[in-house]
Order: sequence, then C-alpha cells, then structure tokens
Amino acid sequence: MNKLETELSIPSIVKTGASLKPFNTFSFDYAAQYFAIVHSEIELFEVICWANSNDLSVTILGGGSNLLIQGDIDGLVIVNKIIGREILHDLADTVTVQFAAGEVWHDCVTWAVDQGLGGIENLALIPGSAGAAPVQNIGAYGVEIKDILQTVKVLDRRSLEIKYFDAHDCDFGYRDSLFKHEWKELYIILAIELRLEKTPKLNLSYGGLNKLLGADSTVREVYDCVCKIRSEKLPNPEKLSNSGSFFKNPIVTNEHYAQLKMKYPDIVAFPYGDSWKLAAGWMNDKAGWKGVRRDGVGVYDKQALVLVNFNCDKADALLQLERDIKSSINGLFDVQLEREPILLGTNE
Repeated sequence: MNKLETELSIPSIVKTGASLKPFNTFSFDYAAQYFAIVHSEIELFEVICWANSNDLSVTILGGGSNLLIQGDIDGLVIVNKIIGREILHDLADTVTVQFAAGEVWHDCVTWAVDQGLGGIENLALIPGSAGAAPVQNIGAYGVEIKDILQTVKVLDRRSLEIKYFDAHDCDFGYRDSLFKHEWKELYIILAIELRLEKTPKLNLSYGGLNKLLGADSTVREVYDCVCKIRSEKLPNPEKLSNSGSFFKNPIVTNEHYAQLKMKYPDIVAFPYGDSWKLAAGWMNDKAGWKGVRRDGVGVYDKQALVLVNFNCDKADALLQLERDIKSSINGLFDVQLEREPILLGTNE
C-alpha cells in the first residue's frame, strides 16, 4: 500500500506527526509518525487493525512516566486512556479488583485505601498508569506489583484475541517482566486484576517505615506516610520534568558488598536473596552528583536517584549526563548502573 492509500484509510482518531511532549513526563519534544488516544477497547481494536493492515509498528503509552524518548517514533503511538474499576470477586478475606489499563495508578491505590483494602498502600504516588504496572513490575517500600497481581488481561496484537495471563506466567524480576522483552511486540495490556486484603498485613520492613509506624497502623496511615516521604524526596513531574527513579538499584554478590562495606562503612544496601541490593541514590550522592545542573538537565537536589529536565526539548544532554554518571559510579564502586525508564525513538 502506498503512502496516499495509507493516509486515506486512517481512522478518524489517528493523527499524523503529533508532538509527544505532553505525553512523556521528561517533556521531550519528539513526534509520532501516527498518533491516537483511545478511550475504549473498540477504539483500540480499530486502530490496531489499521496498523496491522499497514504493517506499522505499535508503541503503547500510559502516563508516560517511565519513558526516555530520544527521537521521533515510527509507526503508530497509542495513548491508552481506557478506564474502569470492577470488583470481580468479594470473598471473606480478600477482594479481587480489575483496574483498566488507562487508570491512573495512584488513583487506584487511593481507591483501595478508601475502601479499607490493603496490599498496594506502599505503592502510593508512583506515577503512571495501571497498565504499566506489570510491565515494569513497579515496586516501593518492600512491595512489588507481582506480590498482589493475579491476572493480566491483554490483547493479542496479531490475532486480536483477548487473553489472560496469571502472574506467574509473566516471569517477573526486579523492575522487569516478559512485557519488556519477548511480549513487547505481541501483547497490549487491557487491564490488571489485583487481590486485595480486607484485613491487611502491613509491610513496614523497608525504607524506614517501621521507624515511623507501628504494627497497629492502618492502611490509611501507611498510605499517608508513603505519600509524605515520596513528596519530600521526589519532584512532581507536573512541576519539574522527570521520570521518577532513573536508575535501578544494582544487585551485587556478598563478596562485592563486603568489599564495598570495608571501603564505605556508611554504604546503604539491603539483603536481596543471597545477594545485596545497593542504593543507587546513595552511590550517586557519594559520587557528588546530587544537585548537579548542566546544559538544561541535572540531578535532583533532594534525591540523587532522579534525573530532571529543566528546559531541554531534546534528550541529548540528559543521555550524556546518564553516561557520565554511569562511568563515575563504575569507577568508584565497580558497579554498572542500569537505566529504569524505557528508551524509545530513533536517534539518528
């Protein structure tokens, strides 16, 4: 099909050459070859059928909070705005709730807390959409989405069938899942199902929560505490462009950790199975990166794990800052930092 025939068959909700600046929290200004915002599964099916018939790649965006767009994006970019909340099973001790993929994640957490349901209160104020939660296996304060997730509802991009995957099918890891790899081009997340507790078992083991809260605390108190801590440490993307935590906390062997502990007695780390998870923010701070500002980007002055964009339209300066930080940390700690946001777009 030639270009003219392709454009003549474009569904009405598909636009050409749209700026993606409002749809990524770094506020980088790159364009999508084709762009659509979908508010229903019917609209999603329509644009996917069109993309398939024109052999176009498809990129799905949610809240745009875990992305680093480095160039224009070929094919069709879809912003998923499908919303909806439904209680599927109401049992004696638990409630299974389905959240549509376009729901704002923090709104889902707030809703659960308002109902007195526990399980996701530690994940308050994580930016992004519900559909993005299993892709990255979002986590905070000792809780990951895999701990609560029951099922992921997806659309098979090729067959247009709706399928369901149990949590154990998704091969969850630290900020990782099959949705970031083998399933990236195959499935589009439509909704997630979470099992929440009517008598919550609080997790206060991480991030100093146990120093601020007691075993008799409520989910509301945990939620409020997490919101307060995150608000004090992390910038609001609506006021200062950022993607939240930029680097994963690296995992090292016991031997490597012991060597670092001898050299840096104040190192911040947490047991992780038979290994140790190092606090990347602490390392960046120790290396002198906290508060650094250059070429329109920088490192947040309250949390060295966060890179921020002050006034750049393009990602070049931030990518260079990332490279310099990685090199610095590798030189000091013999650790390779890994980016948490997903890289999108061509960079030619």
